[in-house]
Amino acid sequence: MKFIKAVLFFVVIMVALVVGVLFSTRNSQAVSLDLIFFQLPPMSMAIWLLLSLAMGMLLCAFIYSVVTFKLKRHNTQLQRQLSKANQSQSLNKVI
Repeated sequence: MKFIKAVLFFVVIMVALVVGVLFSTRNSQAVSLDLIFFQLPPMSMAIWLLLSLAMGMLLCAFIYSVVTFKLKRHNTQLQRQLSKANQSQSLNKVI
């Protein structure tokens, strides 16, 4: 099973590298980004696209981690309420 996982991981990495090389060769023209307050230096369009992809992925990961943290905290509160309810229910049965 480990061997199959390693081979599959290797194949996925190789496919990603090939796609990355093809992407960068097809988008090699230099482009400068003009933001509202300043202008960024000319770089390959592939680099700008990959940078924007990476920033989007980081932003999504941050938002997802915040949402996950809130849900885990809420889940912990509900677990406490459930254990208190179970304890009070078991005390009522004894009495």
